[in-house]
Amino acid sequence: MNRKTPLRCLPALLLAGAALAPAAQAERPMALDRIYFSAGAYQADSDADARINGSNDVIGSDVNFEDDFGLTKDRVVGRARFGFLIGDSQGIEVDGYRFHRDASTTLRRQINYDGSTFDIGANVQGELNMDFASVAWRWWIPAGERDVWGIGLGGGYYRVAGKVSGDASLNGSTTRVDLRDSESAWAPLVELGWRHAFSDSARLYADIAGVYKNGGSISGHIYNATLGFEFFPFRHVGFGVEYGAQRIRIDADKRDFDGKLNINLSGPSVFLKARY
Repeated sequence: MNRKTPLRCLPALLLAGAALAPAAQAERPMALDRIYFSAGAYQADSDADARINGSNDVIGSDVNFEDDFGLTKDRVVGRARFGFLIGDSQGIEVDGYRFHRDASTTLRRQINYDGSTFDIGANVQGELNMDFASVAWRWWIPAGERDVWGIGLGGGYYRVAGKVSGDASLNGSTTRVDLRDSESAWAPLVELGWRHAFSDSARLYADIAGVYKNGGSISGHIYNATLGFEFFPFRHVGFGVEYGAQRIRIDADKRDFDGKLNINLSGPSVFLKARY
């Protein structure tokens, strides 16, 4: 399985954007930038639930990574975003982040995971990783001098990897087990956006997006909503603050097991942004 994410393609896409969006273009909307790149941190309040059922219809336990493994709900997630205009009303935007949780704990309840039973008092380690990236073509419609509305169509990529290990009961005996699996997929993406320019150095924006995949060994949906503000104390360099929420639902139906993953993320982000 190819586990390279689209984030590794950012330099090449940025160079392509520079070639396709020359600065000589005239009369772009005040609320948009020709080329931009932003990087920052997302202070995510997380709530992650997972269940893996074993073979032969063995039903697993619902596991909450925050409650059952003692993980704190607050987590700093790195995030990167860039885009460019082609002409004055169309453009491409790429966004991506990586979510990682891991912890070790002594169980306070019995957990059945992929056919193995972790008893009360067992020492276990849990790990959850998710990579997400989106690429979308956007059409922007001016609404006066300071506002634009946009719709985007593209693709979302996600990769999920989980692990639970520890001393468990298997076939009537206690043994050390290490259960892990991962899966990745592309899915269609739809975005809606709004931008308002108070001036060339201050803007307000809002975005909602949805990724949906049906069929195959992995299916599910990801919904995202953000509200943010940008300020540029310098012509080409500024910062942004935003509040975002993600709802992630993934179902796996594979040969040896099936399962589900629910992740809710919400919280503020801070970005450093460069524009041209």
